[in-house]
Amino acid sequence: GDLFDIESQNYSVFDELCREKKYSDINFYIIPGNHDWTIDSKYFMAANIKIIKEPEFVIFEDADPGFFFVPYLPGKSMGEIIAKYKQSLPQRWVLIGHGDYLSGIRYQNTYESGIYMPLGRSDIEYYNPSRVILGHIHKKMEIGKVNYTGSPCGMDINEAGRRSFIILDSSDLSIAEKTVETDYIFFNENLVVLPTSIEFDYVRNKIGGFIKKWNLSKSEIPGARIRLKVKGYTSDKKKLEVVLKESFSGFTFYNDEGPDLGEVSLFNDPERISIVERVKEKIDLLEEADGYTQAKKDLVLEQALGVILRE
Repeated sequence: GDLFDIESQNYSVFDELCREKKYSDINFYIIPGNHDWTIDSKYFMAANIKIIKEPEFVIFEDADPGFFFVPYLPGKSMGEIIAKYKQSLPQRWVLIGHGDYLSGIRYQNTYESGIYMPLGRSDIEYYNPSRVILGHIHKKMEIGKVNYTGSPCGMDINEAGRRSFIILDSSDLSIAEKTVETDYIFFNENLVVLPTSIEFDYVRNKIGGFIKKWNLSKSEIPGARIRLKVKGYTSDKKKLEVVLKESFSGFTFYNDEGPDLGEVSLFNDPERISIVERVKEKIDLLEEADGYTQAKKDLVLEQALGVILRE
């Protein structure tokens, strides 16, 4: 779903691509998403394009599982659509759909608010598909047997990291990921800074950790585009900016905007800075096994700073 945008009026580029000799043996099965739910087969001339406008089971090979294609239908849930076809469900089947998986894991959709054609965790448990492959969320995710493929090309800075697509092996339903070579790779990071005695070494180490996590090759670095949001307190805002830019030497900031220090305040109180250092040491000891991811520890630290350093 959402292969095209709602504003698209001409599909000739994709149509001509599918008609090229090197792609003519590939069959394209397309379901509408909430951004292109009006697309129709009549808009295409290529014989290898099939637009699935209504829920449909497809079996490609005799030994393969059934593939249940569920296009986006406004005002409907995937669960209620599956319920209408439950008598036809084979033992092994794969759900292909477009919408929000309500798994209990919260993910902020940066493009649109609201819930679109939801699929509940209870639907998965009751109807028991072997695999679920969904579009709609642009971030690549795997939640149990549910896979969001993510966008193969980042639309903006919010679609961070290498882009990819997935290949499903119909024999054992294993998934392989293939990286897409793109002009740019976006990274969107947040950093909490502390006015400690080693604040700038701390910043350098944190930036080094970001770069190590990205694991970019030398050829990928020129295409990296970075957005950095900095929060917290510093003893020297100008020096902080210099250290940040030096730490990202060789990298390019998104739209040349530089690090965002709009939520960084100045602070010089040795007694309370000492308290901050001790609190940070305690927070660093929190275990990820107990649910304290690095993002959660950063949030705890940010809230602690607000209490300790508030004027």
